Amino acid sequence: MKKKIDVILVKNTLTIGKKGSIINVARGYAFNYLIPNKIAEIATNKKIKHIQMFENIAIKQRETSDTEIKLLKNNMQKIDSISIYKKKGENNLIFGNITEKDIMKWINKYTNVLINRIQIKTLEIKLIGVTNIRIQINPKININVPLKIIPTNI
Repeated sequence: MKKKIDVILVKNTLTIGKKGSIINVARGYAFNYLIPNKIAEIATNKKIKHIQMFENIAIKQRETSDTEIKLLKNNMQKIDSISIYKKKGENNLIFGNITEKDIMKWINKYTNVLINRIQIKTLEIKLIGVTNIRIQINPKININVPLKIIPTNI
């Protein structure tokens, strides 16, 4: 008779492990505590295959997102600068602001890359000239791109 049994955790616990992990515990602990309290269930071959299938799917999704991020980074690094034309007012001020939407339209028009508004980090831009904007591809990868604001009524 075995003294240990494999169980699959149904809930996240601090002491035992994460949800979906397979652990080897004593039979009494499994049948008297884990299973009645719905913390774990007995690991059968079908359930183990099911968990492994979901782990493989998660690994493939991470790999595809990594390649997409690399492609996006390469496309964004090809941008030398972004030029936006605005009407000039007094003291080199422009009418209105340069918004993330303007930058998104420029990037989509010239590179066919779709990025979200929240990925573009800018301060309030109201002067004609060159400023740097930061485009955040993911939390670890940021790209700085010069933004040239060119007056239309010289």
